[in-house]
Amino acid sequence: MAAVLAAWLGGQAGAEVPGRLFLGSGPTISGNIIAVSPMAVEIDVRGEQQTVPIERIREVTFTAEPQSLKAARVAVMRGQAAQAIDDLAKIEPAEMEGAEQLIVDELAFLKAAALGGQAAASGENLAAGEKAVRDYLGKHAQSHHVFPMQELLAKLLARSGKFADAAAALAPLDRGPPAYRVRATATRGGLFYEQKKYDEALREFTAAGQITTDPKDTASTAQKRGAEFGAARCFTRQGKGADAVAAVERIVGETDPDDVEILGQAYNVLGDAWQSVGKEQDAIIAYLTVSLVYNSVGETRAEALYNLAQLWDRAKYPQRAEEARQELASAYPDSPWARKLAAGKGS
Repeated sequence: MAAVLAAWLGGQAGAEVPGRLFLGSGPTISGNIIAVSPMAVEIDVRGEQQTVPIERIREVTFTAEPQSLKAARVAVMRGQAAQAIDDLAKIEPAEMEGAEQLIVDELAFLKAAALGGQAAASGENLAAGEKAVRDYLGKHAQSHHVFPMQELLAKLLARSGKFADAAAALAPLDRGPPAYRVRATATRGGLFYEQKKYDEALREFTAAGQITTDPKDTASTAQKRGAEFGAARCFTRQGKGADAVAAVERIVGETDPDDVEILGQAYNVLGDAWQSVGKEQDAIIAYLTVSLVYNSVGETRAEALYNLAQLWDRAKYPQRAEEARQELASAYPDSPWARKLAAGKGS
């Protein structure tokens, strides 16, 4: 039965491996995982087989997996690649003896994701990171991790300055669910943005927001918000700071107050816009809002701390600037914002 389901899903079969699916919204699903694919996970819940679309799934865990593997997955999800590598090193060979194939494959994913993630974050050992990710994708083309690993490959290629190759690496996402199509288009906008091609970036961010999605598809909604933030950043770089402020304030007004991830991104973009029009006090307030209130996402808070360190210096508050620098260095040492600040680069 498992092999038949795997063929139907276009994925790989498990052997009814006990596990859990943690969703972006809704209750956790526990049962026997039968098959996985880039598009869905098939799980048997007390005799009832369910196909859960990949865009609804935040995390897949396996009951029999080693604890250090579980910890490494958490670290990868948080963008803490170095911690993930440390956690993986704690897994004893005996812990993997007789492990189900899906658990063996999960270990392979985490090793590649950690190596690739560390290279992408640091800008070092990019060739090795790219090879690890490509090798994983070549051997696990039907994994439920394919889309995020294609994104990681694109990030590594962009870090190497291979922007055309990075854009090409996103092509599989264009064949995925709407949330991933939105994400791919927005990411291409980000690639143009990195190259300071703001007109082209704005075109892609706008296109991402226009992709038709189900209103109940919360993943797609979040991706579209990200594209709107990208467009606002383009406005800022095009000298349209007032338009950027207006766009972000509209988003804040439309966002659920409990959606801390979106609001954290919003206030960072707002701070960027306020800086562009010379209102640095307003920018400080925006970044403080991220650091003190909407601080659940490490990368988002790291960006806020980076900007606070610079703004407090310019406002003649050296002690507060130093506190921001120390917090950034201690809490997010692997963040590109920490390295950027240490290198003394401007924003």
